[in-house]
Amino acid sequence: MKYGHKLNGYSSLNLTKLDVLSGIPKIEVALYYELDGKKLDGLMPANIDDLAKCKVITETLDGWDEDITSCRTFEELP
Repeated sequence: MKYGHKLNGYSSLNLTKLDVLSGIPKIEVALYYELDGKKLDGLMPANIDDLAKCKVITETLDGWDEDITSCRTFEELP
């Protein structure tokens, strides 16, 4: 996300199809990449060999069971 923002400079983000995650007990979310033990904070390797060596650092979040199809704001989400 940070890398995409550096390239494109977007000012907002729309999450679509979030409702398909309803009912999943645990959701794994990527936080950042590491290359050779170093955090790539908004940067990505310039070559495919280094990219292949990257490790994705994730966090597991609790899911939800509520129907969120009518949510229109962040505050309405469970």
